[in-house]
Amino acid sequence: MNQKVITNQLHTLLDHLAQQVKRSGNPRLKKMSFQRPLFKHSHPVLSDYIDECRASLASLEQDAHSTTIKTWQLEHLVEQCQALQKVLNSLPIERKATTTQQEQLAGYERRLLEMVAELEEKVATATGFHEQQQFLLTLDITRQRLERCQTAQKDYSWKKLSRSNR
Repeated sequence: MNQKVITNQLHTLLDHLAQQVKRSGNPRLKKMSFQRPLFKHSHPVLSDYIDECRASLASLEQDAHSTTIKTWQLEHLVEQCQALQKVLNSLPIERKATTTQQEQLAGYERRLLEMVAELEEKVATATGFHEQQQFLLTLDITRQRLERCQTAQKDYSWKKLSRSNR
């Protein structure tokens, strides 16, 4: 394969890895996660390793090395990218934006209100007595859940308010 094509693919791969690092929050590495000869330096964060790879690729594109040396350097860069991908895959799964307990309770309340509205509609449109009784029972249970949720929201707001007044 043409070395120009390979270097373009490596640029794309490094951009992709950089995006993954950014999404992961550019974690600090507690210990050296790579084999010693794989990278020239030990870095505290993953983005520094990507920067080292980019510098190696830029150097490779500018230098007029023999084909054998360029091939070795390209293979080495691929190994570095594989090692970075391995570390990224071993990181904890990316968490969604953390939601507060208050936001969770508000979402739960919203869903319960929707369920109550649906059940009220089903009770109104039920054709048989037994079916209507089932919907009424489910509606009663859902309203109790909604009431507990709203109580929890008030309790949470009160606790939060009392903590902030200290």
